[in-house]
Amino acid sequence: MSSIPPNSARFTSEPINSTTPPTSSSTFTDDVELQSFIIPDENDDRLKSDNQGSGAEVDQDADSIRSFEADDYEPKSKFSSLKKVSRKISMFCKHLWLGPSQPEDNPPRFTSEFINQFENFPTRISTSFPAKIKIPFVLLYYTFWLLMLRSSVLPYLTEQSTYENTETGETKDIISLTCRGEASIWKGKNAQCGLDGKKCGPFEDREVIFRCPALCDSESVAYSSLTVGDENVKYISYYVGGGKNTVPETSDALSLPYRADSYPCGAAIHAGVISPYLGGCVRMKFTGEQFEFPSKKSQYSTNPSVGFDSFFPASFKFFKFPEESVCHNCKDPRVLVALINIVLGIPVIFMSTSGTLAYWTIAASGFWTIVLIFDPPRLVRVQDPESLPSLISLGFERFLPLTFILFTVWRISVQTTLESPSSPVCKTLIWYPLFWVGMLNNVTFDRLPVDRLTIQDIKTQPGAIGATLLIVGIITFGVFAQAYQLWKAGKFRKYLGIYLGFIVLLFVLANLKGLNLRVHHYILALLLIPGTNTKGFTAMLFQGVLLGLLVNGVARWGLASVEETNRSLRRSDPSGQIKPPSFIGYEVSNSSISWANTDSNDHKMIDGEVLAPSDKLDKFSLLINDIERYNGVNTSVSLDELMRVNEEFSKEIEGALKYEGYHDNDDDGDDSEKNVKLYFRIAKTSGKNGKTGDYTKAAVLEYPSGKFKSPESGLT
Repeated sequence: MSSIPPNSARFTSEPINSTTPPTSSSTFTDDVELQSFIIPDENDDRLKSDNQGSGAEVDQDADSIRSFEADDYEPKSKFSSLKKVSRKISMFCKHLWLGPSQPEDNPPRFTSEFINQFENFPTRISTSFPAKIKIPFVLLYYTFWLLMLRSSVLPYLTEQSTYENTETGETKDIISLTCRGEASIWKGKNAQCGLDGKKCGPFEDREVIFRCPALCDSESVAYSSLTVGDENVKYISYYVGGGKNTVPETSDALSLPYRADSYPCGAAIHAGVISPYLGGCVRMKFTGEQFEFPSKKSQYSTNPSVGFDSFFPASFKFFKFPEESVCHNCKDPRVLVALINIVLGIPVIFMSTSGTLAYWTIAASGFWTIVLIFDPPRLVRVQDPESLPSLISLGFERFLPLTFILFTVWRISVQTTLESPSSPVCKTLIWYPLFWVGMLNNVTFDRLPVDRLTIQDIKTQPGAIGATLLIVGIITFGVFAQAYQLWKAGKFRKYLGIYLGFIVLLFVLANLKGLNLRVHHYILALLLIPGTNTKGFTAMLFQGVLLGLLVNGVARWGLASVEETNRSLRRSDPSGQIKPPSFIGYEVSNSSISWANTDSNDHKMIDGEVLAPSDKLDKFSLLINDIERYNGVNTSVSLDELMRVNEEFSKEIEGALKYEGYHDNDDDGDDSEKNVKLYFRIAKTSGKNGKTGDYTKAAVLEYPSGKFKSPESGLT
């Protein structure tokens, strides 16, 4: 008889009745036993000693078993698979919730013997010298640091910048400007310069020498809408026309004419007169009316200037300083000061074995770097003896509450990362550089096209949607990466509860009536820093930049509210409280433009300020080319009459009609077809208190042909 093949089914020692197939009531009721019955054990010695004379019966029984496996066992197999999947999911969730059986939270380690020499160096030095030697050395080092900063910062903040004629000995004080508008040069938009712009004059024979700070390539951005003709300008550097003078040998002018309401320091960088990294002193002269301001490319990586295709009563150019003159104290040291603090902070973060000294040293130096020099919340003018003290006072006002915040942040998170055992190399090469990336926010993240994380700003700012998605993606990646480290450290349950609480709190704040949730970057840092309470690589990666954002935000903007009103978010944009008149059209026969009053004069309040009964908005303010030309009670104005009573306005229109730059001429040279574009905007105003409502968008008139285009809907 043939022996049983090794892959045959394994049976018990009882004889098998081949005519009786297995049933559900058979001995093999358990899944495990059934599988043992069906799946042979090839190593079982009993297979070698089976009855040699039962081969045919065995084959028949094997066929029965295969039939049983196919018909009866398949549903149980599927059910078992579902149970296994469910059991695995349950075990995964339990494992995720409870964490690893042996939590671990270790700092980064290196296998390289060379790197480990640096890892162990701070500890060797610390244990090699007693405190009586280390403390004087640290104090001496800090003294050297302060003296370096004093020699760099103090002259810029305390010594008056001057312009000196070396031949005559004549000196002149140089005024300091911010990167944006300056009221002493141009008071503001719409009608703030008064009728015919007289409050901002004179527009000729006027020279101004001023000092610009560094970084005006990005700081001269208009964050409230400004109107140039029929174009609203926002979220770009504001300068109109101008550009570098490409033929300087013909004159001392370094630039072409800019419209006078341009931001002067931004324009100086656009023309290449000063460096965006060092700032500098600029000589500017008003050059009267101009009939066109073409858009020009920037000499640096800023946006092209805004173009304007009509006349404006005031302009300025930048000029060379005379050869016999010299300017003192013009260069801005903020980049140098930042480099000094970064470089001198490296030994502190590397050599500090406890982490406490390094933490407070770096946070304090970063705070005062921002407040005093790198991104000061107030402009320091040396001519004003209260200017610098008020800035220092503001700094202490913000520094005191920040110290309590920093202490809390240290205890709940940063202490874990920086204190021993830690990695001095990773602290120095990862945590510390990223701290300064967050600290110098105005040259890092502020360069992204995201002004504020509000729905309206994201919709209106070019590129903001893509930049916001990028930020959200990076934060999401960081959250998952750090969540895994928290899980490994056995802290996942704790921080999951904390962050669910944060989400609920933010949801409640976002739904408060009349308020808008504003997650300033210092608030974002406060929300995320607690989750970096580990020692690993990801904690150093995210914690440094978040701490920098925290200190920068408080230093620059203070503890700004997490909830803000619509009025505060609006800045100086239109409020929509007072509906402006609407233009009816232009009558060629008498050259008059007319409008209709669509709103009552009975306004009790404007922007939260109660109006006296006599301060009704019963007049109209008409802007022509962004300058107020009419202020009165009439609902129509004749341009011919305006030119008759206003000699300057008449001169500007006549000059524009003769200008060959932008109007169309017939081939026969008939000047009668020449036109000049006029941009009209209208608003209601008060004759008593000077309060003015919102203006319409610009209506466009081609004068004198009379082609009139009504304004688009919207306010300016």
